[in-house]
Amino acid sequence: MDVLEIAPYTWRLSSQLGNRNVYQYLLGDEDGGSLLIDTGTSNTPREVIMPALRRLGLAPSGVELVIVTHPDADHQGGLSALRQELPRARFTCGFADIGLVSSPERLLDERYGAYRPLHGMGYSESELAGLRSLCGEPTALDFGLIGGERLQLRDRQLHVLHAPGHSAGHVVVHEPASRLLFSSDAIHGRMIPAADGTPALPPTYEDVDAYLATVDMVAAIAPAELHSGHWPSMIGNDMQSWLADSRSFVAATDEVIRTVATHPATLRELCVEVDRVLGPFGADAVNLMFVVHGHLRRLMRNGTAEVDLEADPPRFAIVSSS
Repeated sequence: MDVLEIAPYTWRLSSQLGNRNVYQYLLGDEDGGSLLIDTGTSNTPREVIMPALRRLGLAPSGVELVIVTHPDADHQGGLSALRQELPRARFTCGFADIGLVSSPERLLDERYGAYRPLHGMGYSESELAGLRSLCGEPTALDFGLIGGERLQLRDRQLHVLHAPGHSAGHVVVHEPASRLLFSSDAIHGRMIPAADGTPALPPTYEDVDAYLATVDMVAAIAPAELHSGHWPSMIGNDMQSWLADSRSFVAATDEVIRTVATHPATLRELCVEVDRVLGPFGADAVNLMFVVHGHLRRLMRNGTAEVDLEADPPRFAIVSSS
């Protein structure tokens, strides 16, 4: 566990999940009030968050709000434990993500297991069991965020922004005065890095157009510093290059799918080919199912591709070059 002060009364809490860094952010004020962005896994409150509060001399009763940016085990898994530890805190996430954030079973079925019934593609039973252990217990949220909310933490004003793509309700937090942006997993560049900077996972987004709009939104904000869920902190040219990499990955993935699907192909076959051409990403090609299916949905919406649901598993094909 590591605690790094990245700005006055603003700390990054770091730990590792497998080979990846996982970050939460604690924003405070001189009177001892604080706000937490993301909760980590079911182990993170005990191993990271509560020890960090003690090290910083911040009382658990001073944590006023906990924001879960999106539904994933390494961001929502600490919810149930923190409900017990933070007596005055209210808990929230993006409105569209409330169901998945509050229910680990729905998260496993509807997000991690979304492509198993029709496409026979997903995580193994042992992998799903491991993910379930990281999710904690079902936990109700106090309210949902839609983006546009203004949060007041004593003399600090924070803006919540809707940043979909990685999930339908993903939110980010911007502090205009300091020009800090806490983006969590809203943007992915060309890969999710391991702690040593090598690839650990491919990018993960499900709604391509929403994801590109989020990239454009962050570029328009032009924060002085960007602090995410797994990537190193970024400023200036590094941040601009990362945003450009995010756009170029989307374009390159579209091109691979258009090329391969000139002949009917399954979701798995398309994932393997994207991994071959654009990877390696340090993980099984199954992790590309979210991205590739998102691109296929967009191609079908604009009439460029079609799916044969009579095939088992279904096969996708390009029908137009538009």
